[in-house]
Amino acid sequence: MQLNQQQARAVNALGHCSVLACPGSGKTRVLSMRAARLLSENKTGRLCAVTFTRDAAAELKSRILHLCGEREAKRLAVGTFHSVALSQIRRVSHLSGMKLLSDGERMGLLRRCYSQYKCDVPFDKVLSAIDRAKSRLGQTIFSDPGIEDVFNAYQHLLATEHGMDFADILLTVVNGFRDESIKPLAVRWLLADEFQDADEVQAQWVIEHGMAGIEVTIVGDDDQSLYSFRNALGYAGMLRVSQTLVAQEITLPINYRCAPNILAHAARLIANNPNRANKAIESARDASGIVKTHRAADRSDEASLVVEAIKKSAGQCWAILARTNSLLEVVEAELLASGIDYTLSGGKSVWDGVTGSALVGLLKSIQSDGWTGMANALAVCGIKSELLNLHHDNKSCGQILESILIHAPENDVRTRKTIESARRGYAEWRRQIADGNTTLAIYAAANWLAQHVKQDRGNLVKKLANIIARLKGALAQRLNTLSRTTDRTNATGVVLSTLHGSKGLEFDSVWIIGAENGNLPHPDSTEEEERRLFYVGITRARNRLEISSSIEDGLDSRFIIEAGF
Repeated sequence: MQLNQQQARAVNALGHCSVLACPGSGKTRVLSMRAARLLSENKTGRLCAVTFTRDAAAELKSRILHLCGEREAKRLAVGTFHSVALSQIRRVSHLSGMKLLSDGERMGLLRRCYSQYKCDVPFDKVLSAIDRAKSRLGQTIFSDPGIEDVFNAYQHLLATEHGMDFADILLTVVNGFRDESIKPLAVRWLLADEFQDADEVQAQWVIEHGMAGIEVTIVGDDDQSLYSFRNALGYAGMLRVSQTLVAQEITLPINYRCAPNILAHAARLIANNPNRANKAIESARDASGIVKTHRAADRSDEASLVVEAIKKSAGQCWAILARTNSLLEVVEAELLASGIDYTLSGGKSVWDGVTGSALVGLLKSIQSDGWTGMANALAVCGIKSELLNLHHDNKSCGQILESILIHAPENDVRTRKTIESARRGYAEWRRQIADGNTTLAIYAAANWLAQHVKQDRGNLVKKLANIIARLKGALAQRLNTLSRTTDRTNATGVVLSTLHGSKGLEFDSVWIIGAENGNLPHPDSTEEEERRLFYVGITRARNRLEISSSIEDGLDSRFIIEAGF
């Protein structure tokens, strides 16, 4: 396909270049063609391209070499930011012996430091604060002295053990540039993809190379910056590089993916974000697509609407997108019940989720008389772990239920009732299995679990019980069949993904579920970032976009109104 005017400008631009690309504008193609042109037109000089994942790096390298030929492979290096920076460290004699900690080793060190200082701040918040500190330049002022104590102790341990963690890699290189202990890459050109996701240290790493005389190209879309929780700078990072290096700024406004009416809703939505680049978004297509919104009674009704639409449009490529993995569980159960094949993109199967694993664990305990599955099911029902974790000396599940009932507080009526009903039911379910009434036992155990969890979980338990009941064979055989269905990463058909996981993908038809206030936007993130997340979901759709919400779970998302649906 021939390049449009803006794409051609980006491919052929001279000097430092910053490319703002809208969704579906062919940015990776443009970056690949720019790299291939630089290598083909210049017989000397090496080129390095960086991105954020190994898969993306491998694809980018393949595209570049396809365009310019394998003969240029020796002059081309493509990798992640961290892998390329690590190679710079390995070339410095006094740093080459530093040990890169695994994530497990890092967590072990941090927990030791956390325990040493008895910090009042929860461990996960301490972890986030330390990650934030290592993605920034200069001195960090922590919100709590306890966090600072843990951070300093952790850094001291790293220095003592001549180690570094993943976050130290780029920070070490940038600091090395400044004291001249580390040299910039020996390349003529540096290209960086998905630059909206760069943090302060990554942005400075690129700037330092540009200031050393290396020609820099960055490509990104500030409207698809979704990782502020990892301290991504978004548009501010792209602007910092452009202004520091006085880079030529080029916009790729033409979207080749979405039908024009789908794109119009996306553009109307994202225009509500104040801190973004002022850029046009245009569709290259003429024919309108299908756009629908739905208001379901509850999650179960919502899942039924999704599956019915899929059944009526056989052969189409569908993606079901949600803010969180847990929202996808009910849809997955409905797909399983309908015999529709699907792929899980990054997330866990419904059988591995809280509700599914509780039901499967309960059935495993009934089958084997083991305690673990029953304990996990009781935990989901709200029984405290102190009671469930009492030492039981290899007793059977039935015996343990009797034991914890004795230890349950007399004044905790709910806990005692739950355990007593489990004890009575367990004995009956075991008898039903022994008598060959497997399906009856499955439904009875599932009904008990459904009665003791929240209503939405209870509805899911019943759906999953129906699926297990339709399987053939004894209980052990059915559970074995389930274990073989949980790996859905290589299946074909419908794709289930979070909105975050859908970035970079495209589908004929997209259905976004769970579009209620309190869920989308989600309180765990800023409204601007949540709006960008919804924008990403909308712009995955080529021809058909459907959005649904549940009356039971809240009002329609205000983003639906902002987008003009």
